Amino acid sequence: MELISVKEAPKEFKVALLKALNYNVDKNGFVIDSNGKRVIDKYVDRAVRLENMAIFPGSTIVMDDNPLSIASYIEEHGEIA
Repeated sequence: MELISVKEAPKEFKVALLKALNYNVDKNGFVIDSNGKRVIDKYVDRAVRLENMAIFPGSTIVMDDNPLSIASYIEEHGEIA
């Protein structure tokens, strides 16, 4: 499985990717769910911004791309192959 970073991807690509996963972005740049609520990174308990989002293979978890979130995700779900 190939990992692809979306960090440098165009905004339009990130928004399209989120829409395909039934998410969207609010007017302030935060990722929102299908109910219009901001997505909260469960590992650091803060809202996820479009420019800092990370989506890992095999999941629809949208989280912040900071090292604590990534390490916590890997600890909970195992290493990414």
